[in-house]
Amino acid sequence: MLRAVSALLLPAASLADKWAVIAAGSAGFYNYRHQADACHAYQIMLKSGVPAENIILMMQDDVAKSSENPFPGQLFNKPGEDSPDVYKGCKVDYSGEIVTAELFMNVLTGNAEKAKGKVLKSTEKDTVFVNFVDHGGPGIVAFPNGPVLHVKDLSKTLKTMQSQKMFSQMVFYMEACESGSMFPDLADDSKILAVTASNGEESSWGTYCGDEAVVKGKNIGSCLGDLFSVNWMQDDDLGKLSSETFKTQIAKVTKLTNKSHVCSFGDKSFENEAIGKVESQGALGASAAPSGAVDARDIYVTQAYWAWQRAEGAAKEKAWQRFLSVVKDREADEKLFESIAMTACADVNKVDCSKQLLGDRAEMKDLDCHYRLAHTLHAKCPASESHHSSGGWNGYNMKFSQVLLNLCEGQAMLGKTPEQLASIVEDQCAQAKGATQLVV
Repeated sequence: MLRAVSALLLPAASLADKWAVIAAGSAGFYNYRHQADACHAYQIMLKSGVPAENIILMMQDDVAKSSENPFPGQLFNKPGEDSPDVYKGCKVDYSGEIVTAELFMNVLTGNAEKAKGKVLKSTEKDTVFVNFVDHGGPGIVAFPNGPVLHVKDLSKTLKTMQSQKMFSQMVFYMEACESGSMFPDLADDSKILAVTASNGEESSWGTYCGDEAVVKGKNIGSCLGDLFSVNWMQDDDLGKLSSETFKTQIAKVTKLTNKSHVCSFGDKSFENEAIGKVESQGALGASAAPSGAVDARDIYVTQAYWAWQRAEGAAKEKAWQRFLSVVKDREADEKLFESIAMTACADVNKVDCSKQLLGDRAEMKDLDCHYRLAHTLHAKCPASESHHSSGGWNGYNMKFSQVLLNLCEGQAMLGKTPEQLASIVEDQCAQAKGATQLVV
């Protein structure tokens, strides 16, 4: 699809440059799919005509080198005997501990002094493509190091890019749970089109998982890709541009991504422009939806269980303990947010107060309050070793960002200020951290 996007956004007679920023926001072998997605996107950028020097890729870069990888130094984004190694030639510009939300924002806004490396140097004549793949929750997406990227900061970053005239048109593809919550204020004349893997109330899905994750006769032991990402990239891999519109192509990927609701936000004024020519015999059929899809929230626990099923001998007990560790961490996450809700409701004379906080889907209006609570939880809550988290948030519990959102939007009902709510979150995090240390 990105070649199609490039053809769409770049007039033939233009002197404009094409730029791309790709970020995978996770670490650990169980997040194999994110780095495979990112490297596949990198390959597509090269093929679509974006110069290598204009592509900026950031990811932890720990999966290809992992001892768990049955193909050391390689990554695959789909199964099969002839599946291409997407890691080959995939140039990573930022890796390891420096891959943070702050770095991502500095790269996007061209702040080379703070990024201390390659950044966007695009102009008002240029087109920009941004691709983010990772875990998310209402109003937040993760990075492998440091705090989450909050919707408040992402909105500010995009507005900075606009004010600095860093593009003529920009397309932003986001693969994450609840990713539809990350673009609340994109105007229809913003020259930014954002497409997300899910709406603001649901998970995105991993694909080519379990028994489907077989490459060259070996089971990788981790999901190979994400459903939305695989769908748009495999569509582009067909390499047959048609006279169909970008709008039609988005509709195709929306249909194939049948486990979540693909959404688009912002400027849709260029959706109806022609993007090339494809043979009438449906490329859609060639890009049939992948099987083996798993809710991204459940990938850690299902992969741990599959690993136990496949393990033999002494490895089987080790795999079982790993599975139990993941289950235990999930239970601890659920207990933490239940405790936060119950504590916030302890002095409130309202029936089902905590049930409301845990189950409602309030709309985010008080971004400052949610920003504060989200960052408090990252800094003060225990990290989940089984989920490779760098702070209190992880791929499973990010769905409970909605609970913090409900706290903020329920301030009147609770009779509490953002400061008091943050204190509750901090206190419950401290108790959870103490319980974790006690068990250890």
